[in-house]
Amino acid sequence: MKKFLAIMIILLLVAAIVVLFLLTGGLGFGKGKNEGSGTDSGTSSSAAVSEASDSESSVESSEESSESSAEESAAETVIEEKTYVDVTVSENSYLYQNNAMDLDALLAELEKLDAGVIVRIGDQNASLKAYEDLTAALGEKNITFEDADA
Repeated sequence: MKKFLAIMIILLLVAAIVVLFLLTGGLGFGKGKNEGSGTDSGTSSSAAVSEASDSESSVESSEESSESSAEESAAETVIEEKTYVDVTVSENSYLYQNNAMDLDALLAELEKLDAGVIVRIGDQNASLKAYEDLTAALGEKNITFEDADA
């Protein structure tokens, strides 16, 4: 009787661990967001993918001839290439291509870039004034920017 009771307790503990394991999604390994702490300050590109809505695709399919296939009436995928440059605000200075510079020099460098380039602004113990000065100046110059941490 004691052996049977011990086996039942062990089986209940194992079952409880399995249920807990299944409910929590495992041990948590491999679920990170891969947020590295590297400081890449060069240019990079990224692909943004967007899908057309079903209503747009149904309008397109009604305008096409009756020979259109089911694949053509499905949502289309549009890939748009974007080019980024990284600027880091560090305390009261600005880092661009591993060079510390003041706001005027940075703006002069950024104005030389193509119109489609997006400036990604990183924050490395930045002062609020320096960050706001940069975003205001980029807005005045009509240079597209975004927060690198977003």
